[in-house]
Amino acid sequence: MFSMKKQYHLSSTHKKRLSFLIIPSTTNRILKFSIPYWIPAFISLFAILTLSCTYIFSYMFFDASDSLALAELRIHKLELENAVQYEEIAFLNNSSREINTKLRDLNLLQDKVKNMVGLEDNSKEEIVSYLVTRSDVRSSLFSSNYQDDIGSLNNLIESQKKSMQQLIVDVEEQLKYLDARPDFFPAEGRLSSPFGYRISPFSRRREFHHGIDIANSTNTPIHAAGSGVVTFSGYQSAYGRVIIISHGYGYTSVYAHNRSNLVEVGDHVKKGDMIAKMGSTGRSTGPHLHFEIRINGDTIDPKTILAE
Repeated sequence: MFSMKKQYHLSSTHKKRLSFLIIPSTTNRILKFSIPYWIPAFISLFAILTLSCTYIFSYMFFDASDSLALAELRIHKLELENAVQYEEIAFLNNSSREINTKLRDLNLLQDKVKNMVGLEDNSKEEIVSYLVTRSDVRSSLFSSNYQDDIGSLNNLIESQKKSMQQLIVDVEEQLKYLDARPDFFPAEGRLSSPFGYRISPFSRRREFHHGIDIANSTNTPIHAAGSGVVTFSGYQSAYGRVIIISHGYGYTSVYAHNRSNLVEVGDHVKKGDMIAKMGSTGRSTGPHLHFEIRINGDTIDPKTILAE
């Protein structure tokens, strides 16, 4: 092992130097060298500066790393928020298209009902206003529960659509009933004999008259009182040439004493169609129409349902 010894002295030029002696343990030769005093001071200062700079740059590096990590975290958070907002926007766009499609279907159903019942065409925004009022969706679709709001609105529209479809079925059935109901006055003329008890023009006895008689000139047009199917068109002894129409819903109408029948059994007739010409066939005192209305086989006074 080597041992070291320091020796300080003044040179002949009075400049400070730092001397080093190296004395080996195995030999008697002593090594000596000296350096200027300022070199160790410079090395120490350099080491201090180096350590300081290293500390400063390390602090700056780690601070920058923390800032970068924080920035990356914020960027990741923003990316997640953007992804969520993108999904929300896509959801809203799809929901908007679905709602618009359903509203168009609902408006078509609404127009169909209006056309069926002859209502005026009001603003189509009424149905939207009605739906929004019913669902109480007053907040923004971007609220925390906007998906629930859209779901509720979709459910309400579907419910209204089903109700409207059922209404159409009901209206169609009602229109069919109104079209079949024998309330159209079958012929022009004067009421010569009412429904109910009367004195028979043949026997002069009191009898029950099961219809009404409408008198007019021969060949006066006779019309179907309601839409239906002809179940009889022929000749009967008392009624002469007679037509019987089944209207459904329990209604049957009878047109008797015709001069000529213009329809045959199985024909479908519409309300107001001309079906015969007035005459005086069968047991009759002159040209007239004997008109009956039956409900489930029982005669009723036609005037109770005939339009004025």
